[in-house]
Amino acid sequence: MDSHYDLHLHLNERLNDLGGRIKLAEHMGWDGLCCTVDFQSTEVLREFSEKISDMRKKTKIALFSGAEITAKSAQELRKNSRKALSFVDIILIKGGSDEINRSATECWEVDILCHPEKLAKKDFMKQKNSGIDHVMAKLMAERLIGIEFNFSEILNSYGMLRSQILGRMRQNVILARKYNALMVLTSGAQDKWGSRAPRELLAIGRILGMNQGEAKLAVSENPSRILQKSKDRKDPNIILKGLEVMEWGDQKPQKKKMYGWY
Repeated sequence: MDSHYDLHLHLNERLNDLGGRIKLAEHMGWDGLCCTVDFQSTEVLREFSEKISDMRKKTKIALFSGAEITAKSAQELRKNSRKALSFVDIILIKGGSDEINRSATECWEVDILCHPEKLAKKDFMKQKNSGIDHVMAKLMAERLIGIEFNFSEILNSYGMLRSQILGRMRQNVILARKYNALMVLTSGAQDKWGSRAPRELLAIGRILGMNQGEAKLAVSENPSRILQKSKDRKDPNIILKGLEVMEWGDQKPQKKKMYGWY
């Protein structure tokens, strides 16, 4: 039976209710959860990482930590992504502008591109400005960067804005399918009322144009592949992508450099 992962449970400053939200997710049927906070400073990430480590001892659900980074330039995006790697498992980039969306797809350190559809541009007559084009979709497939389909963006929008978001998400489903990019369905829940069970996110995937198989992959195998990427990034036995040391002998492995090794 496939395991189900929600890779974006947003916390911000609501760490006091962390235990309750984890129990709720476990009750809903999730096997793994990535608790995410906004990137503010390395000190905040260090405290958050320690909190997640403590919570792992109190629950059966697999817990992972994530940092959502808001950047104004490609340089800032890469710099903060590398800083966050020392403290969290998953790097999420808050998209929304052409420059940041494109820079995120070119950065190997990024794991998930969030909200790529939140562009200020207007849509064309027969095409949506979905934040991703065919070149970016190819890069994301190569680098195992997930395209996020965040339920909270739909839940917390209304009227014309909601229809616009849905249309742009459907456009990204088409691009992801064509270029084999990883689609990832997440709740993006910022409180317990935004939490959803796996079967509910599967239904959202179908609404966005995914077939049943694609929707299942978006909450199971695709998140699992991103988590494996995170694990490989920290594994000192993996020297380069495709090059793994099976036995070191007398030489002891040094601390793994978590970027620039792909």
